[in-house]
Order: sequence, then C-alpha cells, then structure tokens
Amino acid sequence: MKRSISFVCFLLTSVVWLPAAEPETPAFPGVEKAMTPQQYDAAGLSKLDPAERAKLDEFIRNYVAVSNEKVATNAVEKAVKEKKVSEPEVIQSRIVGPFTGYTGTTVFTLENGQRWAQSQRDSAYYPKIDSPPVVIVKAGFGYRMYIQGASAIRVSKVR
Repeated sequence: MKRSISFVCFLLTSVVWLPAAEPETPAFPGVEKAMTPQQYDAAGLSKLDPAERAKLDEFIRNYVAVSNEKVATNAVEKAVKEKKVSEPEVIQSRIVGPFTGYTGTTVFTLENGQRWAQSQRDSAYYPKIDSPPVVIVKAGFGYRMYIQGASAIRVSKVR
C-alpha cells in the first residue's frame, strides 16, 4: 500500500515537473474543426477572421488546461483528506498576479487554486514579478515555498 501511494505521488510530481511544451497535435483542434459546419455558422463564428479565430482557439485551450489542472488538484486534495494517499511532497504552480514581496502576514493565491499563508514573520520586498513560478516542498513539520526571483519562505496551507 505504501509503495502504491509513493508511486502515485511520484507520478503526480513527475507530471508537474514536465516542461510545458505545446503538444504537436493539440487536444483541442480549434472551433472550426470541433464543430459541424451548421453549428459553426449558427454560432456566428464564420464572421471571425483567421486571427480572431486563432485567439478564440487559444483562449479555449488555456481555459481547458487550467480547468483540468484544478480538477486534478481537487481530486488529489480529496484523496488526501480521505486518507487514500498522502499529501504530495512537492507542489509546483505560479502566484496569481504580480508579486512584490511579503509582509509577515501575506497569503499567496496560486494558479492551481491553493492558498498558502506565510508562517514566518519576515518581510522582504522585490521588484515586481508577474505571476512568478513557485515550488512548495514539504520540509520536516511544514512547507517551504521557493519563489523564482525571490527567496524561500516557510508557509502553511490555508486551503
């Protein structure tokens, strides 16, 4: 049982660490190919020029990717709460919005939907970084968040 839990955590960690490369054959082929010609015309999408259609396709791909990531994160969190698996040792995501530092009571909202609060009372200020990547590692009795372009800080999970 412990071996299978470790394997599941390893797989989840491996998926998170894979480079975010654009697949050769994207899962979503674009609205024009995904819909029948009748659906496409009825939705008024034939009025879009190729650049507008490309922007719509890009939006849908990104929306689906973020939705899938949230669903996967929620599934892992549910399994952890039900004690089916142990919490991941490593979490990788990004801070939502600009990051300029922390004040001692900062709560970080991540793209994966998680919220982490500072558990040490340090303050630090950095030049503005837009949505910096973070890695959260289980360290002893707590967690440590490593923020790209900034220093590491101890954190605790809010939700």
